Amino acid sequence: MGKRIIIIILFTFISIGLLLSSAYSEEKPVFLIHLKTSLKKDDAQICVAYNMIWAALKEGFNVKVLVDASAIDTFKIGWLRKKDDIENYKIPENLREALSKQFNKLLQNIPKTYGDYIKMLSKLGAEFYVNTGYLIVSKAGTPEEPLKKISVKFFKPISLKEMVRLRKEADYYMAY
Repeated sequence: MGKRIIIIILFTFISIGLLLSSAYSEEKPVFLIHLKTSLKKDDAQICVAYNMIWAALKEGFNVKVLVDASAIDTFKIGWLRKKDDIENYKIPENLREALSKQFNKLLQNIPKTYGDYIKMLSKLGAEFYVNTGYLIVSKAGTPEEPLKKISVKFFKPISLKEMVRLRKEADYYMAY
């Protein structure tokens, strides 16, 4: 009788463990946001993209961001200024207030610049990838140092093949 109870208890714990393990290993759907337009060409697109990244993170998605084409120029360090275009680009106060309400955060916890915003998004879990080919063609980087003139050092340079895989594996896709 004692062995039977021990076996039932062990079986119960193993079953619960397996259920919890499968629940936690279930992957979140991937939301890919493709940044293609530079700040200088259209500031609204890249700024709205940041808001979408945050919203997708809040909804529980695994958010991946592909920085590509002229959007890369936004993060390129100028040779005179030693800064990129977006680092000190201020978030309008009315937008900060709207974000505060939408995401239920105190206004003082909402970034004041887009440079701080992208850092916050990375800390919240967004993964950022960048087109290595464009980095080299635009002279923002070299094969040995792809992020040489890019201000955001947490960008992960990827190949065209990896870009295709990113897009293929995305459950949801938005481009800006």
